[in-house]
Amino acid sequence: MSRSAHPIPISADSAAEIRAARQADYVAFLHRVPFAIDALNLGYLPGFREDCTYQQGQYETLELPVGMLDNDFRNPDLERYIECFREYEPRVGVLGDAYSVDEACEYVRAARDLQASYPESELVIVPKCREAIDAIPEDLVLGYPRGYSDQLAHEFSDPADWRGRRVHILGGSPRKQVTAIEQLTRPTLSGDPPANIVGLDWNGLHRGAQFGEFWSADGWDDSGRDADHVTVRKLVRHSLGRIKAFWQAQGIWPETQLHVEDVDLEYEGPTPSDLSSAACAACEANVWTTNRGPFVAEYDTGRVCGYCSYDCYFEHRTQNRLEEIVDERSVFMPA
Repeated sequence: MSRSAHPIPISADSAAEIRAARQADYVAFLHRVPFAIDALNLGYLPGFREDCTYQQGQYETLELPVGMLDNDFRNPDLERYIECFREYEPRVGVLGDAYSVDEACEYVRAARDLQASYPESELVIVPKCREAIDAIPEDLVLGYPRGYSDQLAHEFSDPADWRGRRVHILGGSPRKQVTAIEQLTRPTLSGDPPANIVGLDWNGLHRGAQFGEFWSADGWDDSGRDADHVTVRKLVRHSLGRIKAFWQAQGIWPETQLHVEDVDLEYEGPTPSDLSSAACAACEANVWTTNRGPFVAEYDTGRVCGYCSYDCYFEHRTQNRLEEIVDERSVFMPA
């Protein structure tokens, strides 16, 4: 047996330190309603990117906090982001990507300004080069790029560079994230301290759900694709539950729940004025010229569809496995 095959001896104190370091303070899920509502009710930290919203126009009141505010990394603008941060006052703010020491220092100055007004917020800066890691003070959270980033953490750094630091794992499926967490926290021969995993996020569930798949610890599962009444929302919600169970089994899911009760909201259903087309979504007849119409439904996919009759509404909804955003209140029935 090779030397590397032997486990590294670890004391009880070190084991306890590693367990504490691995347990996150939050697991974020960035999406629009109703998916964000389902995530919040499961204990996730909801949020969105600065160029998005919860897209909650049909809700008269929606007390859904912006737990995490990500930056528009494809079109970064620090001043714009700070203005957005001050509007939403998120619990977690990802300020931007630092490709140089100068950029890292610019984000640090912005973080200090925000900390003066929002001392309870976690501020994350994402280093995109080795030198930027050292330029970011230890009280700020390092964003560990793991998803679809143009520069992944392992491409410009070693796990040792992140140890002893507070880290948020940005993107990547749970299996990829747990591999990164193990690399950053497991015991080493040199006795390096583990990284403190503050949080993590991944928003890839919706893409699989659109193809009838949900996430499982063994990979994407399409067993529900041909089941009756399976919708995108139900698949995303099921995946969120599976991921929560996965993180709980790994000892990474937060110990403290953010919310224990369902989100209270008042919903204002769709009206004919919300339609952008006169064509029936099922048969393409003019919904304004039929004897009884239009019927209007708002779905959890974000679409508002008009129909010339109830039969067309029911057939289109059933064939496409659509789910109304909020029960029967999401359907306008003409008198």
